[in-house]
Amino acid sequence: MVRMPGTVQNASPFLEAEDIWVEFNGKPAVKGISMRVDRGEVVAIIGPSGSGKSTFLRCINHLQAPTSGTVKIDGISVREGKGGHPKSKELTQLRRRVGMVFQQFNLFPNLTAVENIMLAQVQALGRTKKDARGRALALLDRVGLEHRANHYPGECSGGQQQRIAIARALALDPMVLLFDEPTSALDPELGAEVLGVMKEMASEGMTMIVVTHEMSFAEDVADRVAFIADGAIVEQGNPKEVLRKPQHSRTQRFLKAVLER
Repeated sequence: MVRMPGTVQNASPFLEAEDIWVEFNGKPAVKGISMRVDRGEVVAIIGPSGSGKSTFLRCINHLQAPTSGTVKIDGISVREGKGGHPKSKELTQLRRRVGMVFQQFNLFPNLTAVENIMLAQVQALGRTKKDARGRALALLDRVGLEHRANHYPGECSGGQQQRIAIARALALDPMVLLFDEPTSALDPELGAEVLGVMKEMASEGMTMIVVTHEMSFAEDVADRVAFIADGAIVEQGNPKEVLRKPQHSRTQRFLKAVLER
């Protein structure tokens, strides 16, 4: 994958999750996962359903508060556990650095595409409606949908709605984007539209963590693949090595099942 200048990996990680644990009703769903991500790096997370992938992803921006563990992004550190809970100011600073794109598009059905992208800019960033609209239109153009600016979500295909959701996430100028199975609700053709936008962002140096079932995307676009099963990282490394020559029997079993579907 060709990177833009300035995305060379550094000794100090841009994003770091340390010893993340999540328990539901006393049962661990995420078991001490740690992950370091450099600026401009794309990490693909794969694994079976119910393995803790999405739960871990949501811990990074504290949509899911970890039972314990620390998340650091660009100098901002948020810790959960015996030391208490993070302050609201710390959470706000962390979340300002992170954008998220979900499986379901989560667009407001009563707002047009451009209004969906404007809303958070006005409310969270304090931009004027004029500035927010200009930014929204520029981002719709970037994802190939400026011509759908005044259409409502219900008038757009699933692929178009997801691209609008990506534009909305970008509108807040995040330092890192999280994707939670962004194409799982789409048929292959519409999913390809979304993956094309994601590939372009990766080539431009956007830091991305992507939970995905798209193995070709993981191999072609990601700098690293992490396989999660039973709440823990079982294996991670170079995409071609992990996907074509997995070392762990659990990874081998998962990929065999995926390829034989």
